[in-house]
Amino acid sequence: MYYIIGLTGRNASGKGTVADLLKKRNFIYHSLSDTLREELNSQKMEESRDNLISIGNTLRSQGGPGVLADLMIKNLITPGNHIVDSIRNPSEVHSLRRDYSVHKFILISIDANPKIRFKRLMKRNRKGDSQSWEQFIEQEKLEETSEDPNKQQLFSTIKEADFDIDNSGNLIDLEKKLSLIIDSL
Repeated sequence: MYYIIGLTGRNASGKGTVADLLKKRNFIYHSLSDTLREELNSQKMEESRDNLISIGNTLRSQGGPGVLADLMIKNLITPGNHIVDSIRNPSEVHSLRRDYSVHKFILISIDANPKIRFKRLMKRNRKGDSQSWEQFIEQEKLEETSEDPNKQQLFSTIKEADFDIDNSGNLIDLEKKLSLIIDSL
């Protein structure tokens, strides 16, 4: 049996670090955000967090709330373990939970204390990230909930998780927590 491990969580919670740890275990990496980046590039739009959110909402309104995962499915049918990063809508989870012949889907939610996440965000200095605490908090509010099923619904997505990791500690703590999950599969 192979696994597709989906990753969800708040901004700068450590999803990328968890993905890196899984890649060391020979998981094949995929990100729903890469689909958005490709779309921004094709429309010659600047890559910013606001534009990523906007293009994601547009694609969902045109193709349904699970469209990003639906577009990813063709990449997940190959033998081997896969990672799907940046899941932010429960319909994406439902799409990924479909019946695969050789894969089982597991969703892991990663979170950390907001002050720690903001510090990590400032350190990574990724294009499109918030530049102030106030902007960081405002962007989080936009991602958390929405009445529109085609927009990001991070809280509802996190509720779909099979496992939760608090990543407020260090890398060694994170590796131990992830190992416990992987070993339990």
